Amino acid sequence: MTVKSVLERYGILLLILANCIFVYLNQSTYDSGDSILHYLQAKQSFEHPRYFMDHWAKPIFVLVSSTFAQFGFIGMKFFNTICVLLSIYFSEKVLNHFKYRNAKLVWVLALFSPHVFLVQSSGLTEPLIALVLIWGTLLYLKSHFVASLTLLSFLPFIRSEGWIMLLVVLCILVFQRRYKLIPLVAVGTIIYGIIGLFYYSDFLWMFHQNPYSGIESKYGSGDLFHFVNQLPYIMGWPVVGLMVVGLFKNLKEIISSRFKLSTYHYFVVGMFLAILVAHSIFWYKGWFHSFGLKRVLLAVFPSMILLAFNGLQLINESIHSKRLRTIVTNSLAAVVVLFPFSGNKAGFSIPYDFQLDSSQLVAQKAVSWYNENHTNQSVVSFGNYYFAEILDVDIDDTKEVMLLDAVTNNSLPSGSIVFWDDYFSFSDKGVSQNTFTSDSYDLLHVTKATQRNRTSEVRIYRRK
Repeated sequence: MTVKSVLERYGILLLILANCIFVYLNQSTYDSGDSILHYLQAKQSFEHPRYFMDHWAKPIFVLVSSTFAQFGFIGMKFFNTICVLLSIYFSEKVLNHFKYRNAKLVWVLALFSPHVFLVQSSGLTEPLIALVLIWGTLLYLKSHFVASLTLLSFLPFIRSEGWIMLLVVLCILVFQRRYKLIPLVAVGTIIYGIIGLFYYSDFLWMFHQNPYSGIESKYGSGDLFHFVNQLPYIMGWPVVGLMVVGLFKNLKEIISSRFKLSTYHYFVVGMFLAILVAHSIFWYKGWFHSFGLKRVLLAVFPSMILLAFNGLQLINESIHSKRLRTIVTNSLAAVVVLFPFSGNKAGFSIPYDFQLDSSQLVAQKAVSWYNENHTNQSVVSFGNYYFAEILDVDIDDTKEVMLLDAVTNNSLPSGSIVFWDDYFSFSDKGVSQNTFTSDSYDLLHVTKATQRNRTSEVRIYRRK
């Protein structure tokens, strides 16, 4: 073992250790809506097994994350950290399969891409689907076709983009004339279809219960190039710059081979472009409740860091001097490392990216007042699911919680406490302040909190 390899190995170990420490110290939940709800559903799945077959909760995600969630949100962060780190590890293995030099640079490219680091502190599903996708890719490259395709067949039960990914896999099998392997792509759907036959009396429940079908105006629509424009704000400008060069390198290879795509091209370039184009169209058309959330592209973050590595590789190939090549490689790696801390809008927003947001801070203040001033046990109602975590209540136990739908339906029992917030309660549940008329509710307390130039408000009401 050479000195260089020893330094690389221990350098990566130190980077992983530092990453884990900073994820642990990070107070942010990355996303204050879905991140919390996915965590709560995984946490409560043992008491409410229906979540193991809930399309929105994501059956495979609940299955593999539920044990971690029993240890609280820190357990969920640990789970997603494992997913991200394993995704990078398998990405390195993909490069090793092709005997690329400096493959360990993918660790730097990934962990210093701002949102790849930040998503580790969430309860979101993107890290898991990224892991399964790159793991399946590696198995396929090593000709473990049955294991690869069986694993990939469960992608739609982690995130709905899994259907798009499976379509790419089908194209790979067709173009490579591996027709006998095509049935393996349906293994996950058949297994969950059979379970659904007993649980829902519906083999095709995953389609009939799709929560993203139809068009809902509150999710909106936008510019066709929205996700392209958001790429630097996910991965950082240096990594995106290398990605563009990497795409050029792969396109050059495809053209020079007279459009005979390799497995690598299909899985890396194909998967990235399929997800990017699909989400761009969905947002432009207002389909499938897209909402234009840039984080959805993290589902293919291993493809993005592999493309960035390809870009770095092409730059190195154009330099004949070994010494100059080393200087350029180290310099570009240094730029990637330093960029997130540069103050650029595409880097970390310090300290806000590492703190709770205003909706969570005001929720903490409201619950603190509630615990000090309200001693009677009451049914609580809220639109912001973060209240469930800090109140330590079960969102499926109507003796503890009746969500804001109960306010709309006028079914809250007398004495119930409502935590109305000015974002989730209004935008997600459609409940405005005007709902709480003086003849039906008493206003007990109003509290506010400001973070990142946004002031959030919570009003605490008691049902008469």
